[in-house]
Amino acid sequence: MTNMTLIHKIFLSSTVVALTLGSVPVQAGKIKCWENSDGIRECGNIVPPEYSQKGHDEINSQGIKTKHHERALNKEELAARKLLKEEEKAKAAAAAAKERNDMVLLNTFANEDEIVMARNGKITSIRTEIRLTYKSLNKAKERQTAARKQAASLERAGKKVPKKVTDNIQQTQKQIKNYEKFISAKKTELDRINSQFENDMIRYKELRRPRTVSTSPK
Repeated sequence: MTNMTLIHKIFLSSTVVALTLGSVPVQAGKIKCWENSDGIRECGNIVPPEYSQKGHDEINSQGIKTKHHERALNKEELAARKLLKEEEKAKAAAAAAKERNDMVLLNTFANEDEIVMARNGKITSIRTEIRLTYKSLNKAKERQTAARKQAASLERAGKKVPKKVTDNIQQTQKQIKNYEKFISAKKTELDRINSQFENDMIRYKELRRPRTVSTSPK
């Protein structure tokens, strides 16, 4: 682009703006200016449809910009913005949860020994549940074995297995699965508690650690 072409384009752009402002009924803050497909700034009361998705400015009757509207985002940009907002929301929630946990630690436990006692109490309770469930599981397996032997004995004798026996086998099998599922869940809970209390202990020590105040030399 030659210097004369550039000067002509700038002059034309300024002329269009001036003429547009002069011909548009003045409504404070309602005049809109945009850039057309030729890169020339135009103004009016309404942004033409072909430029409505692009950015534009609002100016007052003195030609001073009062507001700027960003261009519309495409699908990829909208998805990226949504993801960023979700990440920021998740970070804020995590920070709030950490702050709440810190308050609970400080308000619940007076020292590290109390944390250990609380952990041991929970672990003992869960282990007791697991031990009692194992007893129920073994008894259910014994009942199932006895019922299956009874059914096999009747079949060998050419007799029909009563519905009561088959129902007992099925019901016992459901109990066994429920007991095993409960035990597995409790073992997972034990691991979670151990991990949680280990992290809580580390965090508690950090919160209780005396703060060192640095003094700048005079």
